[in-house]
Amino acid sequence: MEPSEMAASDKGLGPTFPKSIPLSVLALSLSEPEKSAKEYPDYRLSALVVERLDMDDDEIAKLASLTCCTPPGFAVGSAPDFEQHLRELIAQYGLYPLFQDDGPGRFHHAIRPSGYDYDADKVEATGMENWRAFYRGMSAERQMLAASIIWLYRGRKDNRWLRRVPCTWNATEAILKLRSNGMLSGWGRLIMLYPGW
Repeated sequence: MEPSEMAASDKGLGPTFPKSIPLSVLALSLSEPEKSAKEYPDYRLSALVVERLDMDDDEIAKLASLTCCTPPGFAVGSAPDFEQHLRELIAQYGLYPLFQDDGPGRFHHAIRPSGYDYDADKVEATGMENWRAFYRGMSAERQMLAASIIWLYRGRKDNRWLRRVPCTWNATEAILKLRSNGMLSGWGRLIMLYPGW
């Protein structure tokens, strides 16, 4: 198995796909969704998001083009630009109950998921119960956005916040859902700008 093919498997995201698959799934989902669903039935949105960590500049540019999110004046890898966009998405889609703004770092490092006692390094039972209840009550496309933020925050599949909640969407179905609800560009910009957490 080539190193590029091991990336998704190593992150616990299910079946293994070559590195080029995320952009292939994205492009095919937007142009021929039925074909994409048949060719990539087991490829999840979580894998597509986490594969962003392994994308080079050309792939990031293609992702931006496919999601129509190329923002003038924004720089890939810029912590201030990512932070600004992250805060805008959290505000626009009412995700504040899922995220708190009290982290020890600057920029987006100050934003982290709620429901967890970071000092004690353990789940707050009531806080996590409230987190999951709020998450379950959201529309699927808002869940997809919140889950994408969690996957970026964790840098991998998550079973701390996203346990026993909807988060295993097929990538093609998720892309179409985000597009039909006018959220694909905002989601794409989030993924494109991500500088690491």
